[in-house]
Amino acid sequence: MKTNYRILDLMRRNRTPLENHLIDGLVDGRISRREFVRHGSLLGLSLPLLSRIGLAVGVGAAPSLAFAQGAPGATIRVACAVPTATIDPVTIADTGGYIMLQQVGEFLCFDGPDLVLKPMLAESWAPNTDGTVWTFKLRKGVKFHSGGEMKADDVVASIDRLADPANSSNALSVFTGLLQKGATRKVDDYTVEFHLDAPNGNFPYMVSSDNYNAIILPASYNGDYEKSFDGTGPFKLDTYTAKVGASFVRNNDYWGEKALPDRTEFIFFADRQPQILALQGGQVDISGISALAGIGLLNDPNFNIISLKSSVHQQLHMRCDSDPFKDPRVRRAIALSIDRKKLVAGLMKGRAQEGNDSPFAPVYPSTDLSVPQ
Repeated sequence: MKTNYRILDLMRRNRTPLENHLIDGLVDGRISRREFVRHGSLLGLSLPLLSRIGLAVGVGAAPSLAFAQGAPGATIRVACAVPTATIDPVTIADTGGYIMLQQVGEFLCFDGPDLVLKPMLAESWAPNTDGTVWTFKLRKGVKFHSGGEMKADDVVASIDRLADPANSSNALSVFTGLLQKGATRKVDDYTVEFHLDAPNGNFPYMVSSDNYNAIILPASYNGDYEKSFDGTGPFKLDTYTAKVGASFVRNNDYWGEKALPDRTEFIFFADRQPQILALQGGQVDISGISALAGIGLLNDPNFNIISLKSSVHQQLHMRCDSDPFKDPRVRRAIALSIDRKKLVAGLMKGRAQEGNDSPFAPVYPSTDLSVPQ
């Protein structure tokens, strides 16, 4: 396919210099279609527009967003790690807690496995010319489970809570040096500006589902979240018993596609092995486990295994400040003695990638894949 410059020129009109620079990169081959879609979504370009630009350039359409479907009226039972602390969106920092939040809470935008940002509570976003101010346009008509409409005041209060050092927020690891309390500002009821400490081209990821704590709460929220689980999501709280489990029912007032099924039930487990036994015994329908923990299920025809790329890894720790590991030759000898290909093929049954002695996993777009293994 060839570039259709007439159509492309029409789509370039009224685009910002940053957006046209991105289009130039696709046209001259400096970036791939996948990178174009990812970076374009980050700048706030819609997937339909990215698709049309891709077709005009001759590299195909952007990927579409598909949702899994289920049977109406069913109940899904899920094995879940027990939350290790009180459920509080500001401070929660464990897998079980995150899973609870994501049943009822939503983010300004959503980041999928392809790292393409999709609108959620924000319909669109865009930076100023130097990336120091990002403007988000909010979706209208979104209601909290408690009844009020979500507006800019709620977004400002939610992000300010996370950016305030006095709250000991788990999200301070994201916002420190990037966004201060008071730097999230209301423009009108459906427009919010984020005034950053310094230019940042990746900011929308910081208020997306990548930042687990950044669900939007009512401005009036003052703690004790376990009593309400208030949010804007497709499910709302039915029951919650600490250390035991939780259940959620479909939110019929949800702004988007209504959830299937009618109800979800979560049973908390302290260890992986009891989760697997519950799955094998028919007590639960779903369990999220690593390939190593669930090795006995990988070839079991009774289960449907859905594989997702992640940064979960197995590491070997060495005390590099004491003998013998402070000798770099010893560390190198240990590294060279590990047959990584056999570990991936045998221990992990092919459901892994070789590590390269780096904290940057291959799943990260910032990983330099040109570095030799």
